[in-house]
Amino acid sequence: MLPLGLKRRRLFLTFGVNSRLMHIAVLSDPANFHTQKWAKALQAEGVRVTVFSFSDFQHPDFPCVQVKPRYRLGDRITYASYLRSGARLRQALQAHEVDLINPLNVTPFGVWAVRSGFRPMVAIAMGADILEYPPQRDTQALPHTRTWGSQQLESEPVGALVYSLKWQMFRNQVARTLRAADLITGDNLQLVQATRQWFGLPDAKVLLNRWGVEPDLFEPRPDVQARLRAHFDIRSWQRIVIAPRGLRPVYQGDVAFKAFELLVRRGTRDTKFIMLSAGYDAPPQLVEAARTLHTQFQNFHFEEGLIEREDMGQLWSLVDVVISIPVYDGYSNALSEARFAGAIPLVNDIPAHQEIMTPDVHGIFIDPLSPERLADRILEIRPDLDALKARMAPANARWIRRHAWLPNNIRHFVRQARQLVQSARMKKAADRRN
Repeated sequence: MLPLGLKRRRLFLTFGVNSRLMHIAVLSDPANFHTQKWAKALQAEGVRVTVFSFSDFQHPDFPCVQVKPRYRLGDRITYASYLRSGARLRQALQAHEVDLINPLNVTPFGVWAVRSGFRPMVAIAMGADILEYPPQRDTQALPHTRTWGSQQLESEPVGALVYSLKWQMFRNQVARTLRAADLITGDNLQLVQATRQWFGLPDAKVLLNRWGVEPDLFEPRPDVQARLRAHFDIRSWQRIVIAPRGLRPVYQGDVAFKAFELLVRRGTRDTKFIMLSAGYDAPPQLVEAARTLHTQFQNFHFEEGLIEREDMGQLWSLVDVVISIPVYDGYSNALSEARFAGAIPLVNDIPAHQEIMTPDVHGIFIDPLSPERLADRILEIRPDLDALKARMAPANARWIRRHAWLPNNIRHFVRQARQLVQSARMKKAADRRN
């Protein structure tokens, strides 16, 4: 039986008398919204998709296979779980007659894929996979307190030492995975160039694919919008400013939170400030501060749970300003969706934002960044929101449709995947004849 939601249009691979649907194994957490977005997009292009992971999570729209890890630390999945469970993954892939493996993130899922020995493989590299591993760590790397895995806002000697030891091991695993992959995609040009240059890979092996927005998410649903207004306690006279990327230090959630706190305590009641956790862990003291502010002020909301994808599409239509200020970035789904829905981006001046936005045309850049400057900029644009949205929204929508339209970008990916699978099958057939 075909997975639920699979369109009638199909891609067939034909070799002699055998024809069947191309089967891609996505290696990723099936509960993660990136995974769900990607798997559904592949299905919409006529691909059979199965998600493989250590998780027992089951999604109603695509099959999920739980691989039992060979190693756990107590009840915890660790990096060693992926390093030591390659053979089990290979057995599961063969049992499900997979044609191609597609790890989302070079590490840990790409590392796991390499350990399986299964080919062909298309690895999807995201920001933390590459941009935290420059060739010279001492002069080029980020402060360890602002890396993806950090839960510390201030440096500690033990934390710095642990990071130093892990860094070299992780970089070696990333390099090995990139060399083994048949094709790698990255979601912005800085990421693509860094992957090529820092790891010595040929240009043709690393390609740009920004994913992009799912148009169906933005069909107006007044009933859902009304429910979201009630959930977030948004008054009819309040404008909405959202920081959607969580409180993790790498996203500089502490800077956004402090800016919101300054404005809320200043008495800016005509604006609703919403901070999403995005499902990520964060420094405990920062989470507690956000909880406290949430209970004290009507116009600050801290959302600790995850928002359903369909609800998020409707929430964007209510938002006036979106905050995106990471230390580095790939291509942010949140920022992409907010731009398409017409929200005004307030961003920091990093290569990822320079690539996709022209200052004062697509968004407002804040440089240098600080909580005070962010708060002041929000206050400055508050009286002119309607005029700014009328000017920036059409420019952002045009850019998204041209560069970050998921139906187009997934079509390119599937075409590349199909070529790899055809080549692999033809090689196998030739080997059998010889």
